[in-house]
Amino acid sequence: MSRVVIELNDLALQAGSEAGLLAASPGFALLQGKEVLLGAKAEAQHRLYPTSSYDKFWHELNMEPLHTTRGRIRHHADLAYSHLLAIAEEAEIDGEVILAVPGHFSREQLGLLLGIAGQCPFRVTGMIDSALAASAAAESGDELVHIALHLHQILLTRLRRGGGELAVDKVVPAPQIGRRQLLDALLRIANDAFIRQCRFNPQHEAASEQQLYSLLADWLDSAGPEPGKARESLQMELDADTMTHRAKLPGDQLLAALTKPWRSLRAALAPLLESPATGLLLDHRLAHLPGFHAVVEDLGPLQITRPGAAIENVLRHGDQITAGEGVRRIRSLTLHEARQADTPETAPATPTHVLFRNRALPVNDLPLVSQANGSAGTSLVLDIPGPAATLGRIVLRQSRVLLNCGDSEFRLNDAPVTGSQPLQLGDRVRFPQAADELLLIEVSDGQRT
Repeated sequence: MSRVVIELNDLALQAGSEAGLLAASPGFALLQGKEVLLGAKAEAQHRLYPTSSYDKFWHELNMEPLHTTRGRIRHHADLAYSHLLAIAEEAEIDGEVILAVPGHFSREQLGLLLGIAGQCPFRVTGMIDSALAASAAAESGDELVHIALHLHQILLTRLRRGGGELAVDKVVPAPQIGRRQLLDALLRIANDAFIRQCRFNPQHEAASEQQLYSLLADWLDSAGPEPGKARESLQMELDADTMTHRAKLPGDQLLAALTKPWRSLRAALAPLLESPATGLLLDHRLAHLPGFHAVVEDLGPLQITRPGAAIENVLRHGDQITAGEGVRRIRSLTLHEARQADTPETAPATPTHVLFRNRALPVNDLPLVSQANGSAGTSLVLDIPGPAATLGRIVLRQSRVLLNCGDSEFRLNDAPVTGSQPLQLGDRVRFPQAADELLLIEVSDGQRT
């Protein structure tokens, strides 16, 4: 088999190669007698058997004894080994592997990880910081903050670019705002809704609590990226004791339940944004969560990683990651080839204006709004039916023109895209349901004022 990358994020460990995604498995384990259930099967039952379920063995990788031990399973390291082994078997991995590892892992944890991997049927030949791997192909200035969702935290990693290198500068965990805590917050208000509306408490029975958890997990994973969908009421239905219980949870209450963790994240981000030009690179699993985008959209230029980006970038830079003696976590990459400078003869001209309905508007800081949002003023107003909405913003950053529309989709040169996208001379932009097209132009005597 060709070289394989395993990305260690307890939200879902992923193994991939040039052939694509080989396996994905969330960081859950359930001990049942002598059997160990792992991944999605364990998550589907972890509320049924809370004293035999584990979901912190990657987050707290160590050899502290578990509160319940079964046979060969004595501590978190044993669960991590079982999980890695199961992924290797599912993906049929038996050759060289590069590990993409979260930046919060300590030296002791990295040593333990390599010891565990050494017992697996593959050979680890390299190791790289996960955020660096995910950011290697991102368009950015001198500083970039990568924001990744994990099961028990959000991990913030500031990276700096210079001298042809992209390097990890600082890693800041934002604890207690991972996917597990987001679901716990939703569970509380959903449970209250059942009690109020039909006098049924789902958390009195493990089976109904597991049903409610699974229902909310599905909603959380599918509520984005459309902002309107997240605000729709959630119709909940649970079966218990030969009866079906129904409750409705307004979308505003669902979003309100996530307000506190999003505010905590914003506070954790503040010290990393020393430069106003610092860009934000959002993990795709985080960027689409309800209410998240509104919390960070004003903090700087936003980009969203493509699913599988970390694995693709590791494969692209695999020789550099595995060079040298031994295995160490790579925290900087040379990107000369990936970011080869344009020569003066071939460098594309920077657009100065957007041509819209025969009117040229400067690109300095140009909000894009729907017609219902009011008069044009200094904004570009499109005829789009529906409620008032801010569609995005075109900005000039360090001689680069960017269009940031968050997780709303638009078409750039007829290709569907989201997030922050660089714009070049001649690019065409169109929004769904809008008849007009935006054209990026250069006005030779134009002033960016």
